[in-house]
Amino acid sequence: MRILRTALIFSLALATPVFADDASDLAAAKAAIAAAKVSPEADLLTWCGAAFTLLAAAEKDDAAKAKIASDNAAALFAKAEPLLTADGVTDLTAMGGDYTTVAAAQLLTETDKPPSHTQDDCVAAAAQK
Repeated sequence: MRILRTALIFSLALATPVFADDASDLAAAKAAIAAAKVSPEADLLTWCGAAFTLLAAAEKDDAAKAKIASDNAAALFAKAEPLLTADGVTDLTAMGGDYTTVAAAQLLTETDKPPSHTQDDCVAAAAQK
């Protein structure tokens, strides 16, 4: 069941528009994340999962790099799922979409700076077993 739910979160993050349509989309995503009051570890894992999802989608010329990014995203979302659930998040799919909206604004369009977490933070989180 956990794998199925994690796959659903990951696939939704891929389907989420890469760019927030406007400032209200970003504001709504940030408000939903703030209202959820997730733990710092869940925040790190979910944001980094969203960032790796965006990277996987952007790696059109290098299938090997896209697969690594995709695998990292899936692993991070799988680690985040029980933490988000413990934090009381009931709609994991929506939360994944909110984090993807924020990560896209911070990393791609740079309409929201600075990024919530660093590349080093995300690589370290993905490397942890």
